[in-house]
Amino acid sequence: MNLVGEAGDCAAFMTSAQGSAVLDGHALEPERYEATAVQISAVEGNPLTQDGGRFRTQACGLWVQLEPLAPGSHTLGIRGSSGSFAVSVDYKLQVSAG
Repeated sequence: MNLVGEAGDCAAFMTSAQGSAVLDGHALEPERYEATAVQISAVEGNPLTQDGGRFRTQACGLWVQLEPLAPGSHTLGIRGSSGSFAVSVDYKLQVSAG
């Protein structure tokens, strides 16, 4: 098992991390998650390591957790950045009655 990232990598990433999320027009407050050890299983050619196999790394970031959504249509927008990394995504969600 290989080690991909160190806790210090997460600490550096979180120094400038900022983000937001909006669900159906209402802002959500992101939670900060500092370095947490995780194990991933990767396929050959994956964009993170290019190698297949099991790897240990550190996960960190800004996250939002949603309560179960009511049936119907919803929109979720997520924006975030840290250093030269940035993400901007919009989801259209359709929730069925269970």
